[in-house]
Amino acid sequence: MPWELTPISAVGFVAVAVYGALVLIAWGHRDVRCGYEVAVLHAVVGLSAVAYSVQFGFDSVAAQAFWWRLTFVFSTAVPLLWLVFVDRYVGQSRWVTRRHLGLLAVEPLVAGAGALTNHIHGLAWSVPSTAVSPGSAIEVAFGPLYYAHLTLTYTAVVVGVAVLLLVGVRKSLVYWRQAAFLAVAPIPPFVSNIAFLLGASPIPNVDLTPFTFTFTGVVVVYSLYWSDLLERTPIAQRKAFEAMGDGLVTLDSAGVVVDVDATAARVLDPTPELGRSIGETYPDRSLTDLDGTTVVDANNLAYDIRVSELTDEHGDDVGYAMALRDITARHRYQQRLEVANRVLRHNLRNDMNVVRGYAETIATSGTADDAERAATAILDRTDDLLTVGEKARKVSELDDSHRQTPTTHDMTELVAGTVHRTAREYPDVTVSLDGAAGVEADLTDSGSLVTAIREVIDLLVTQADGEVEIRVGVDREDGVVSISFGSTGPGIPEVERKALTAGSESPLQHADGLGLWLAYWCVIENGGDLRFEADGDTASNGGRVTSEAGVRTHVVFQFPISGE
Repeated sequence: MPWELTPISAVGFVAVAVYGALVLIAWGHRDVRCGYEVAVLHAVVGLSAVAYSVQFGFDSVAAQAFWWRLTFVFSTAVPLLWLVFVDRYVGQSRWVTRRHLGLLAVEPLVAGAGALTNHIHGLAWSVPSTAVSPGSAIEVAFGPLYYAHLTLTYTAVVVGVAVLLLVGVRKSLVYWRQAAFLAVAPIPPFVSNIAFLLGASPIPNVDLTPFTFTFTGVVVVYSLYWSDLLERTPIAQRKAFEAMGDGLVTLDSAGVVVDVDATAARVLDPTPELGRSIGETYPDRSLTDLDGTTVVDANNLAYDIRVSELTDEHGDDVGYAMALRDITARHRYQQRLEVANRVLRHNLRNDMNVVRGYAETIATSGTADDAERAATAILDRTDDLLTVGEKARKVSELDDSHRQTPTTHDMTELVAGTVHRTAREYPDVTVSLDGAAGVEADLTDSGSLVTAIREVIDLLVTQADGEVEIRVGVDREDGVVSISFGSTGPGIPEVERKALTAGSESPLQHADGLGLWLAYWCVIENGGDLRFEADGDTASNGGRVTSEAGVRTHVVFQFPISGE
């Protein structure tokens, strides 16, 4: 007899429709923690309900047995998915690692394989050949494999609920009302499944578990998206958006970390750990101390930390949001302004004093030679001031290119072109390039990198004050492109290195000019870093500058290679 719609099948399809709605709701909230897990869990339970509903439309024992087997195969994954959901909710990602997940997946795979091959060994169940009619169910005599899987299923559910209650309440992750929701949610499926096993089901031989699980699904989804079970994270996200935050750490009311996004994990050092108090991570600073501080990550990006209290719709404290706002542009602008201000004031004051002294010499000197020497010195000083002024103009024109989309450039070709043009400006200086061909890196502003290269070469030439050999190297190693600068001269003055390493100019420590600062800012705007080689250090590989002919490496630009 062909399949026909029966009352039980109709009820089952209604349950399937409910599962479909729950999946859509969960998928619509997939950006919220546990969204994917809830969607997959209900999708699998829904497939099991579909198979079970179809079973009751047949009057053939073989057909019903087939759909019963399919129902069981789908249901074997439910305990594992439940544990994954619990792990994701409590924020203990170290519990269900890939290795643990692989071990946990062994049982449902074994149970599913046992069901599919049950006709060979009969360890899962046996089905009498008694005739059935549409709407009634076959009698199933369960075997050891079925009971073993059922025991593990009950254990997984109980463990999951216990973890949600114990960890959630102890860590202040949830309220008592929400914990009660979780405790009540699994009761109907438990009761219906036990009644089926004991032969006490309201409908003989019918396991109502796939249908009563809709109650669990509705309660969980209601708790997730309407009863604020996970409302702390959405509240924190809204707070972060309001504060224009780019990174976010979410804490419970006890200061325990419950969520860390990728930006915060990258920027903060040390990185806050899930399930650990923020006070343990930063023992010397409280949340109040952290609020308003600025941190700079390994990529020279600056972030302002703001700590906000989180409250629910009743005004009760539920935790804290530690938002990291990207203030790189403002931070770099303030640094450039401070450095340019101090350098200009320092150089202007000193040089103008020198100019005044030579002008007085001209005014009072009685010899033409003294006046000529003084006039030459004045010209040199004014040229220096004009050079500093030109560099200050370039500093003021630097934009926030670090926010632009980077493009790939042939670094060897770019450096070679710059070196050759610079060499023509210094005909008495030997400027050479060592580098492998085709070394590529991503840059946001290749023009500013050209400026950085020219400034470093200019500085090495100026410091040598005579014959000098300058060698520029391009090298790629361990996911990093390096541009190194070496010379036979004295290199970069210590005062210049200290000022740049300190990150600012001080009243007692000044760089002689803006050239090295300009090079540094151009490099970091391209996502790179500028470092100094210690006196006597030499490079020895690839296109890096070597110690041949007395050439020592003084400055190195480094750029990470995208995707490595």
